[in-house]
Amino acid sequence: MMHRSFKMMVLPLLSLISLISLTACSYLPTASTSPIQQLEQIQNIEAIPNTKTNLATLSRSNNGCLIQFTGYFDGGESTETWYFKNDQLKKASSETYQYVVNQNHLAGTSKPMIDSKTRRATTFDIQNPDVTNNFNKLKSHFSPNALAQCS
Repeated sequence: MMHRSFKMMVLPLLSLISLISLTACSYLPTASTSPIQQLEQIQNIEAIPNTKTNLATLSRSNNGCLIQFTGYFDGGESTETWYFKNDQLKKASSETYQYVVNQNHLAGTSKPMIDSKTRRATTFDIQNPDVTNNFNKLKSHFSPNALAQCS
């Protein structure tokens, strides 16, 4: 009899737990990823500080546009990311890494390996006129047709 009452208690409890977990999963918001569409890419623009090579990419998502500018130096690389919408700068940041010393390049590329322990992140003050000027100068390298898709 004890065995039977245990089953009678456990089975409804397991059913209730299953029902709650299924209901919770159906009500949890799903992470929506907005597709990023590359609009234009340019190489080796004039930039300060001077870089060996650089690459700037203008992309669009549902939330606006972004420019990623990566400069490659002798000892490392730095990537600036500029988010804007309707010609209004929303946020900007950079990440800088040094290359691993005396290491082979990544397989299949000529790019040196970055040392993740040397990561230095900076958030730019978008109210600073120098930052705004840098953004506008970088943006000026892209075609008007590509930039028009960010409005």
